[in-house]
Amino acid sequence: MSTWRKDPENVLSEVRDFFAENTLVIVRSSARSEDSVEGSHAGEFLSVSGVCPHDPGALRSAILRVISSYPGDDVDNQFFLQEQLTDVAMSGVLLTRDLDTLAPYYVVNFDEVSGATDTVTSGQASRLRTYVRFRGCTAPFPNPSLRNLIEAAREIEQLVGTDCLDIEFGLDRSGRVWIFQVRPIALVGRTIPCDEDRFENLLYKISKKFDKLTTSHPGLCGYKGMYSVMTDWNPAEMIGLRPRKLALSLYRELITDNIWAYQRSNYGYRNLRSYPLMVSFLGAPYIDVRVSCNSFVPATLQDDLADRLVDYYVDRLAEHPTDHDKVEFNIVYSCYDLSAATRLRQLLNHGFSEPDIQEIKSGLIQLTNRIISPATGLYRHDFHRLELLKTRFDIITRSQLPLLDKIYWLVEDCKRYGTLPFAGLARAGFIAVQMLRSMVDQGIFEPKDLQRFLNSLNTVARQLTRATRDYRAGKMSREALLETFGHLRPGTYDILSSRYDEAFESYFRPPEGEEDPVSEPEEAQFLLSPRQEEMLERALTENDLLVSPSEILQFIREAIEGREYGKFVFTRHVSEILVCIGELGRRHSISREELADLDVRLAQDLYSNLTHEFVGDIFRENICKNRAAYQISRLLRLPQLIQGGEDAYHFFMSEVEPNFITDLRVRRPIAIEENLSRVDLKDKIVLIRGADPGYDWLFTRRISGLVTMFGGTNSHMAIRCAELRIPAVIGCGEEYYRSWSRARELDLDCANRQVRALGSPEPYAEEGLLLLQGGER
Repeated sequence: MSTWRKDPENVLSEVRDFFAENTLVIVRSSARSEDSVEGSHAGEFLSVSGVCPHDPGALRSAILRVISSYPGDDVDNQFFLQEQLTDVAMSGVLLTRDLDTLAPYYVVNFDEVSGATDTVTSGQASRLRTYVRFRGCTAPFPNPSLRNLIEAAREIEQLVGTDCLDIEFGLDRSGRVWIFQVRPIALVGRTIPCDEDRFENLLYKISKKFDKLTTSHPGLCGYKGMYSVMTDWNPAEMIGLRPRKLALSLYRELITDNIWAYQRSNYGYRNLRSYPLMVSFLGAPYIDVRVSCNSFVPATLQDDLADRLVDYYVDRLAEHPTDHDKVEFNIVYSCYDLSAATRLRQLLNHGFSEPDIQEIKSGLIQLTNRIISPATGLYRHDFHRLELLKTRFDIITRSQLPLLDKIYWLVEDCKRYGTLPFAGLARAGFIAVQMLRSMVDQGIFEPKDLQRFLNSLNTVARQLTRATRDYRAGKMSREALLETFGHLRPGTYDILSSRYDEAFESYFRPPEGEEDPVSEPEEAQFLLSPRQEEMLERALTENDLLVSPSEILQFIREAIEGREYGKFVFTRHVSEILVCIGELGRRHSISREELADLDVRLAQDLYSNLTHEFVGDIFRENICKNRAAYQISRLLRLPQLIQGGEDAYHFFMSEVEPNFITDLRVRRPIAIEENLSRVDLKDKIVLIRGADPGYDWLFTRRISGLVTMFGGTNSHMAIRCAELRIPAVIGCGEEYYRSWSRARELDLDCANRQVRALGSPEPYAEEGLLLLQGGER
């Protein structure tokens, strides 16, 4: 910078002579503190684009703006100028290792739509794509652009002597690669986790396991398999992409190993009782899509038709992968609603005959009527089982049983009287929402009618909001509030997630400066107009649904409310299981953090299996093994939808289609999950990973909006936001969640289905240090 200070006019003259007359340049920052292995300081200093080098006034102004962004007056600070690429076909950022774990992956985050060079770094791209490739992958590249780009990255690695780089790039319309800047990935306190040969062996195991699991299987319909993190029982939403062993094993034991299939069979679907719904690829939980699709086939269908129907479902999901969190709504036919007749006609375009469609229709009508019947509806029996669970809870928790025995019986009772009936209520809840949607599709309801109906529901979440309001108004004691809701925790299966009664102030303190009680939309009684009642009665009759308009609305109300109530009841058991495991660990000097890596099935086994070893030693050995496995699991990058063994080595991240809730728009600062207990959430847009009901406390804090990484259109949080008219984006996916989490504000435009990230300070937000001369390739 000393050269500029000595003779700025000469610098301006040299710049003018160097660049062609019709060229635009970028004046980039290059401070001494930028872009070292200790830290990038990206985004702290200014760079100015679109500057004409032949306009001395504009050029001087841009240079001074960049210099003024530096702290202090260090003469060793620099700036440099670079020709601005205008003929942009693709631009973005390439990381030569995973930014979070340093695992051996090339990660290319790019934009092919806007024609700008800074949409990835600024967080403003409307359609980002991400390509992930194991560094040792030998499979062909999906296109020449990515091949040329990664070849350029390898050349740069050789030039600078490190493979931990953050590279900003662009490709012009002719396919040439332009390198804008290169910076090292910050390595302070971090080391490369494992060698590539060992890592490649792990990926090989995943690839082979997938191939074995997806071959044809006797008794299972469908010729090919597929695995998803968000289909059906949605492990991504409930336990996360890389759960610890306790959460993973507890979820499998309570739901996805057997219970889920018993419920489907009881409700009239195909019997899949011997098939686990969820598999674990080195600790990464995935739903077996083929098994899930089998389980939505009516039990009355002939095997040949069932086989062809499952193949159709799996093929359709392969064609529409963004629907993998909406399979029940957009892919399979799981009930007979008021729009089902029209939807079933689509099968004629896919090799199905009229008799095929009639058989499917008959099976769906039969099971739907069994579920929604006002007198004998299957969901009503599930309500009664939940009451038994509440009784069993008191018996077990007040008994003098040893802790291991309590854990065993809490798990067994939870399966028999908790998750099994809840699974039935959840199925009824999905059918209820489909019925409501079909009423809108058929013109019986307007969207505002749907909103009015949802506002009239009396869900557990609404009851929590009322209780919080009464507590803050002095009408309810803290003890009374926690007696009902104290067992809830944001991570239902996570022992490290504090219960409401363990961190009361974090969850229930009022927003700063707020004296008014929590408000919520008034509950209005929902009544059909005479015209709506007539239309609905005609539609029900035409579709052979054996209920009246009032009865179908009663079913919908009870099913949606019952689903939330069922979850509320059985999670009390889950929470107590975690409390007992925590207490057992305390007695053996094992912390909660360590217990997060315990396999709950080990504790189950010890109930009936006496060994010569001490319980504490048995737990520690299991924890040590599982913790080592978890450290490997967290390094893996896998797609949300695995369609072939090769996906273990390279893939494009899913282009998720988020679920926008309400038709409102809001622009507010954000609060991310990691900081929820430390910041005032009033008038903030809150970002959380899952849509777990344990986060209901958020609605007592007057938040302005909600974004979740995972969750579907029928998730708990989606329904709750619709009730309260809170703008929300449910299930935005990893890519957008990470990008939006680094913004200062979000603009949620739900009616327009659009999100804008404002003031993004993410790690590559501005410009960098190392410009390789001759960057064109």
